[in-house]
Amino acid sequence: MDKHMVNRGCRVLIALTACCLLWQSAVSAASVQVPSMGIKTISEAMMRSRVGDTVWVENGIYHERILIAPGVTLMARSMFEAVIDGGGRGTVVTMGKNTTICGFQIRNGTIGVFSNGSGNQILSCRIVRNWQTGVIAVRHLPKIEDNIIAFNRGSGFQGWDVRSTNATINHNSIAYNANHGVAVGGSSEFIMENNVVAFNERFGLKNLADAERIQVSNNNFYGNLRSPRPIPDGNFSFNPAFTAPRTSLNFKSDPAQCCSAKGSDNEDLGSRITY
Repeated sequence: MDKHMVNRGCRVLIALTACCLLWQSAVSAASVQVPSMGIKTISEAMMRSRVGDTVWVENGIYHERILIAPGVTLMARSMFEAVIDGGGRGTVVTMGKNTTICGFQIRNGTIGVFSNGSGNQILSCRIVRNWQTGVIAVRHLPKIEDNIIAFNRGSGFQGWDVRSTNATINHNSIAYNANHGVAVGGSSEFIMENNVVAFNERFGLKNLADAERIQVSNNNFYGNLRSPRPIPDGNFSFNPAFTAPRTSLNFKSDPAQCCSAKGSDNEDLGSRITY
């Protein structure tokens, strides 16, 4: 078997294993089901949940805008098959402190996800086709890992005064957004690594002068209308060759077409859960 296929399989397994561990941890906590007897919406489930609980959401389209209660984990039963649709306005998901959202498609709001509390996690979600920004974070950086953040009419990620000692922006595919891929301002300090930031209509990475303390390494900046020149040391620029991003939101890279600028590890970038 080709070693690239083996490596790719191992990397996806790592991501899936991380999700499984989260799911196993969630199973051991108290859980609320959506839908279930007396609970038809995610918002109703949040009203009945407490710190430490997990809300499990079955496949379907949920036309609502939700606030994740502090200390609650929100989990989709099947990857990308539970859709939270904001109906074209407002913030689709607002995160309370110490909350996690995993496995959802989040779409059609003004803002996809808003986070300003500490200890939050946005994992393995598709955050797509929102009228402005995909993810906004203020003050505290949530852990943003293995997400597809694409086709938003503003920036993919926007942060202001975001700091973190352990949360990172890591292994995301941030592409085809109508403004910047990643835009950061204020007194921000965090790590951004292993992402694919491609085909955004302005800067791949836009950081204001007072946000120079972010560490940017091992990212692929490609095909953005404007990108740092030169690409920051330790980062790369090659065509990610996404399989079918526009028709099926499939952001898997085709190794047969992908430029080998990074060598044998060039698939180890972007979301490891791609479709």
